[in-house]
Amino acid sequence: MNNVIVKKGLLLGAGFSYDFGMPLAIELTDVFLGLFTMRSSERFVDMLAQNSPYGDERPISRSALKQGMDILLSYKTKGGKNYEELLANIQAAAVDYKYSQADKDTFHYLFGVFYNILYKILCDYQLEAHKTLYSRNLQWFKNFGAILSKEETWIYSLNHDLFVECLAIDLNIPITFGDKYNISFPLSNMQMDDLVNLTYSNRDDIQKLESAYFQGSYGINLLKLHGGLSELHYQDGSKLCNQLLQHQTSDGLISDFSNILNMGYFHNGVQVPSGKDRVITDLNGDLDIICQSMLTGGSKYSLTTNEKPGEEKLQIFSKTLSHLDELTIIGYGFGDKHVNNRLINAMVLNESLALVIVDPIHRPVPEFLEQFNYKDRIRTVQCGAAHWMEYTNTKQWNSVQIEELKANAHLRAIIKENITRKIGC
Repeated sequence: MNNVIVKKGLLLGAGFSYDFGMPLAIELTDVFLGLFTMRSSERFVDMLAQNSPYGDERPISRSALKQGMDILLSYKTKGGKNYEELLANIQAAAVDYKYSQADKDTFHYLFGVFYNILYKILCDYQLEAHKTLYSRNLQWFKNFGAILSKEETWIYSLNHDLFVECLAIDLNIPITFGDKYNISFPLSNMQMDDLVNLTYSNRDDIQKLESAYFQGSYGINLLKLHGGLSELHYQDGSKLCNQLLQHQTSDGLISDFSNILNMGYFHNGVQVPSGKDRVITDLNGDLDIICQSMLTGGSKYSLTTNEKPGEEKLQIFSKTLSHLDELTIIGYGFGDKHVNNRLINAMVLNESLALVIVDPIHRPVPEFLEQFNYKDRIRTVQCGAAHWMEYTNTKQWNSVQIEELKANAHLRAIIKENITRKIGC
């Protein structure tokens, strides 16, 4: 019996990265909404109204910009706590039949503007959190390997940050995105010799599990279901690019990430501005486009569970869940229907699958999972990610670890204050 290998997977939400300094949804919402007041929103509308994102023949609507900002201010006034709910409201307006095409274009444009602000905030958080809290708390995550399988472990991350990669590198745990190919870009047309090296998978091949994922050997297969800060889509999304994982320490990974953020293209000595579609330089020194992959808002994926182009990661999620014995869910609030629906399907189709739900806040088993709460198929644990790793390895709770992680609160406040100051400049 001891030789039986338990196939394990992890489903990670925002709570997994909490002790490294990344924001929960309520904190990120607070930083984002804090940028806007009645007066600043008026200036914001004045600034955006001067732009022609769709060309001079498709002007955007100033009145729709004003209405979109009113939606934001109303959400803030009512004490809204989830930025994704706000973005979903803007997305809903962009497809509402009662609006003109110019209004719909404007709401779509405004969503893109908000997306870029949130992306910038998260990138700043990533850099600040790694500098301030990661090295301090790495010691408390040294038992990360204890919750992994002896063979490959699928980690399905709903987060955009790089902390799974950081842990794997610093703890010498093999890790892959499943990429088989390499691609390089100059840092800019002004720095052609400074190359940014990436790996990539072809979208058409990504759901084929015979790619460069680990099979039958120890290591992490990392699948970022909602995209990542360093994941980029190239050539109309046909190539999914990721940063290299061959670094001696996570410091090298973060330095590499900074270079990715700094990729650009200069015209007459001035860097061409970018949005979600990033303006970069190709190997010939010409202007090129690569796109940010972060999924957010109310329509990350479609409502149905049939296989569709563009949802290859969800296909991998479903296929690999069917082979797991245990899925540990850490820091996820069960707010994504596309994830929940596939968990239901997996529990029905894979009768050997058991769930371990790790959450520092005591909550009942989610209603949609209650039907499977028998024969220990669902266990709940009231603790954080690091505490569970420690207990899994030692079968004891570490009181020193618990107190040290509690002491992070003031440092998290400092990180938030630094981000707020930086983003408000």
